Amino acid sequence: MVKYTGYGNAAGLLASRGLMCGGKGPGEYSSDSSDSDTEEYLKLRENINPVTGRWETEKSDPLAGMTEEQKEYEAVELAKLMHKLHSDGIVQPCRIGEDGRPEPVDHILELQEDITDPTDQEPNTDMD
Repeated sequence: MVKYTGYGNAAGLLASRGLMCGGKGPGEYSSDSSDSDTEEYLKLRENINPVTGRWETEKSDPLAGMTEEQKEYEAVELAKLMHKLHSDGIVQPCRIGEDGRPEPVDHILELQEDITDPTDQEPNTDMD
């Protein structure tokens, strides 16, 4: 079902039938089997939005043609907007804790603390 309708629509259907409370009810509501793929679906699969279940045309890269300075400016603006959403109490940024549950962060920049830069790896000095 999800493959043909999208996650959002499937969730709405399940919620309207009272099946979003967790647990597994009787019956199979969705199949991951490739046997259920129609020829039409197989042709269009790459352009189907998994959230809405709609076929969408391929979009061009929004960053194409922008200079590095323009990209950096847009990144700073995005960070400002995220900070405003956080300070207004609209969203609460979180990171995944040790127990697998979301843990709120006090500031958005805390999300960068656990990120490792692959270019910072020490060179391998073991020579045989």
